[in-house]
Parts: sequence; C-alpha cells; structure tokens
Amino acid sequence: MHTMTCQCPGCRGGNAFEAFEFGYEAEGEASFGLRDGESPFSEAEENELALELLSVASEEELDQFLGKLFKGAWKGIRKVGSAVGKIAKPLGGVLKGLAKKALPFVGGALGSFIPIPGVGTAVGTALGSAVSSALEAEFSGLEAEEQEFEMAKRFVRIAGTAAQQAAQASPGADPQAAVRSAVMGAAKRHLPQLGRAAGGMGDSGRWVRRGDQIVIVGV
Repeated sequence: MHTMTCQCPGCRGGNAFEAFEFGYEAEGEASFGLRDGESPFSEAEENELALELLSVASEEELDQFLGKLFKGAWKGIRKVGSAVGKIAKPLGGVLKGLAKKALPFVGGALGSFIPIPGVGTAVGTALGSAVSSALEAEFSGLEAEEQEFEMAKRFVRIAGTAAQQAAQASPGADPQAAVRSAVMGAAKRHLPQLGRAAGGMGDSGRWVRRGDQIVIVGV
C-alpha cells in the first residue's frame, strides 16, 4: 500500500494511488450532469462508502478508502486516463485535509496527521473548518451515531462530485487549481449553507497563505 506521503520512486513521480489500479475505457466521452444535491453514487453505494469511512482507523486506511471512492466515481470515464493520473494525488490530499478537519471521527483516527501543502492537504484543512460548521448546523438535531453517518454520507457525496468534476478539467489545466475548484464547487453544491456563507467567492474559491497556514477568504 502506497500512501500520499510515500517516498518510493513511483509515488514521487506524482501518482500516489497507482496501487488501486483504476480501470479507464480507451474511447468515447464521459458526461456528468449532477443537479444540486444529487449524489454521484447510488444510495446503496453511498451508504456502503459512508460505513467504510466511519470505520477508518489510520491514514493508510483513509488512503485505501479514497482510492475505492475514486474508482467508483471514475467508473466508465473515457479518454481521461492521463488527466486522472495527474489529479489523483492532489485531490486525495485536499480530501484528506478536509476529512481531518470536518469529520471528528476521522480526525481522531488520524491523530497527529500534519497537512502537507504540496499535495493540497493544507487547502483541504482550511476549507474543512467551514464544512465542519455547515455539517454541524445541518445535522445538529440528530443523535450522535446518526449524525456521524449523515456527515460521512455527505462527505462521500462531496468527494465523489469533486472527483468527477476534477476529471473534466482541460488537459493543460494546473492539477492543483483544478482540484481546488472542483472540491470548493462540490462542497458548495452539497452544503447550501456553505454556499451562502461563501457569498461571491465562486467555485474556484479565494485563498491566501499566511505563514504556514492556508486561509480560505470569505468562508
């Protein structure tokens, strides 16, 4: 198993998720037209992924979970194999940072996990604060176990949508920028309260570096 912090030659080459062996079809076009709030997964798939996320107990298990989620989100994608290879690592990084900050049950499992700006985890962690507040506000009236399950489902929905959107970036697009735009857009799509709080920030978001921290402007 190769994690995003692995220093083996293959991972340093930019694709930390090679071990998951995504299968892409060689020809044709993919089209994703999700409406606001619509999940990229079936209800059964979303529930299964949410339960698996709830059982994550380490960074390595989170890597494995994200690999499975990406494989499901990109199932049937055509003519984008090279693009997916470029975005897998930064997308995984942003989502790890987001999960660490927004999902208490994942944050506890990751313990002293430190965001790594080079793979997008710092951006995900910064956005995670806003996502955490939105999730807590939406599911505050539920019992603890039900609340965690609904939070996990919403994360799965956001992550899957972000994966599909990032995969549609133009071949020459900067992977980091494409991933930031995709994750921000997916979060606002599936968390209306976050979208209202973000105001006119736009799907690409605005963020600045302050010392060793990434700050999302307007969230």
